[in-house]
Amino acid sequence: MTPSPYLVTARKYRPQTFNEVVAQEHISGTLKNAIRLDRLAHAYLFTGPRGVGKTTAARILAKAINCQAPAAERIDAAEPCRTCDSCRSFEQGRNLNIIEIDAASNNKVEDMRELRETVRVPPQGSRMKVYIIDEVHMLSNAAFNALLKTLEEPPPHALFIFATTEPHKVLPTIQSRCQRFDFRRIAVTEIVTQLKQICAEEQIEIDEASLVLIARKGDGAMRDALSVFDQAVSLCGTTITYDTLRSALGVVDDELYFRATQAVRDGDGAAMIQLVHAVVRAGYDIQEFVDGLSEHLRNLLVAITVKDLSLVDASTSMKKRTAEHASGFSESTLMALIHIAGETADTMRMARQPRLRLEMALLRMASVPSAVDLKSMLDIVKRLEQKADREGIHLTVEAPGAPSTPATPSTPSTPAPETAQGARPQEIQRPAPAVAPKPAPAAQPAQAPAPTEAPKPAPAAQPTPKAPPQTAGTQTGGTADRSDSAPTRSTPPPPGLHITPAIERRARPDEPRGEAQSGETPGSQTASDVAVLDPDKPSTTELAILEEAWTRLTADIMETRKQIGSLLSHSTISTFSSRTVTLAVPDDFHARTLSAERSKLAHRLGELSGIHIDTIRFDVRVEAENDTSSHEDDLDDRAFLEQKSNENPAVRALIERFNGEPTW
Repeated sequence: MTPSPYLVTARKYRPQTFNEVVAQEHISGTLKNAIRLDRLAHAYLFTGPRGVGKTTAARILAKAINCQAPAAERIDAAEPCRTCDSCRSFEQGRNLNIIEIDAASNNKVEDMRELRETVRVPPQGSRMKVYIIDEVHMLSNAAFNALLKTLEEPPPHALFIFATTEPHKVLPTIQSRCQRFDFRRIAVTEIVTQLKQICAEEQIEIDEASLVLIARKGDGAMRDALSVFDQAVSLCGTTITYDTLRSALGVVDDELYFRATQAVRDGDGAAMIQLVHAVVRAGYDIQEFVDGLSEHLRNLLVAITVKDLSLVDASTSMKKRTAEHASGFSESTLMALIHIAGETADTMRMARQPRLRLEMALLRMASVPSAVDLKSMLDIVKRLEQKADREGIHLTVEAPGAPSTPATPSTPSTPAPETAQGARPQEIQRPAPAVAPKPAPAAQPAQAPAPTEAPKPAPAAQPTPKAPPQTAGTQTGGTADRSDSAPTRSTPPPPGLHITPAIERRARPDEPRGEAQSGETPGSQTASDVAVLDPDKPSTTELAILEEAWTRLTADIMETRKQIGSLLSHSTISTFSSRTVTLAVPDDFHARTLSAERSKLAHRLGELSGIHIDTIRFDVRVEAENDTSSHEDDLDDRAFLEQKSNENPAVRALIERFNGEPTW
């Protein structure tokens, strides 16, 4: 007796009933219900990837329709019995009522015309005549059109089953006349289960890693996985091991992927170059290595994000190792690595030097951990802000390059007086006097209070880091300097503090106007004039930095724009609060002229000082002393300007053109 010819596993273990079809339960159940209820359509369209069971399901449906066994004797009242003459003749390939046509080789309009003639002939000894047309998308448009009328109104004994992997190529007029069923890809776990059953039938020993490798090579197609299985059996015999199978199939070793991610964790670029050398020397395909690396990074991301290792297509030991290795990465890092791998895979196909492209990609991956993780930094900043709010700490952000300021002001030799119970001085400012002197280029005489105003308490002595050279003899911020004979406080405030009265002291009704109260001098100040400290006010160090920057700014502008520089030399910084600099100017003309340069001055001053400045506002300090003489001087200046204008027409033209005014 001659032995039976060898059949490949895909043909030998091809499903013969609906229950044997793997991973297509949604289609098998629908077709069995249609058979039980006798609600069969005259045309079906089976779509899906290759090797998932489209043609197999079409054969089972054709066999079940013509099965001669009663419904009560059939499994689920729909499965073919496989014992009647119709079933056995079909399985043996001699049933004339089930016709299979390959549309790839019979795609002309003449073939469809011949089919249309044979459809009229009723079946012989069977219930229906079934036409299974595989790869139906290969038919030409003329062939499709020739089949339209027959497909729309076929004879009652005819049934069409179309199978295709590219349904978008089938004419919409054909699809509208069919019931469409979409077959899905088969999962790795389902392929592994089927392979275990086949190995048990064939008495083949195989480890779990090899089964997973074969299933992954199948890429969702059972037929492809069974073809790889036949290749493995031919190579290894009845005992299949992972190492031998991996070498035979040319699959990239998973150890290389772990080496790559370990080099990423260590930031080792040299290890990446050596890894590429190992891949090339082993003869692996670079494109396949990049694809495998992308899948490896995806498994690491799943391990730390979902915490469900069943989503990782690997053996149990490999899943455990993946979870342990993923603990050293963050989600943002892995997503950045996957993005780099995806870009590399897309550009690798057209690259003239794929090895160099791979090396550059791996070096980029090695530098990812050294980059700033923006999400982590924002979380840290948020936690710091919350802690500062709970503890009552005011946080400020210094611009890059700004000089560091002391964390706390220096301790005075004697404690500053307290204005409220339990209040601890942090910052004291002195007030700007209501009457500001006119800045003089050289020395300034002692200031005398106007006789019509109540005397104001003179500010306490305050050490200034550096006085602007162009305003010698004046206090920083535009306040008047006191003469050497002016009385001072016995204990001056420490550096970095400003003294300011919380409530301005007013003269009593019975107190003579123009005279100081008993026990007070114009330069003295009592404890009642000290204000509760305001933490939002800037420190003296910031004012000193701004004053030094203002000096440099004035000198720079004086070299190029003497008129603006002259105006700036007569202006001083009085206060700085809420990112706003208050500039003390002697008159409205200074304010109007400098307002046009407000944004430029704020930007340049911020660059020189390293302090963020939003805007500059102006405080006009009108003279209170020598108003009459100042007015007379102003008149003299105007008269002098008028005289020069009359003498020189060019001067008058310039004044009228630029709306000039005397500024000296």
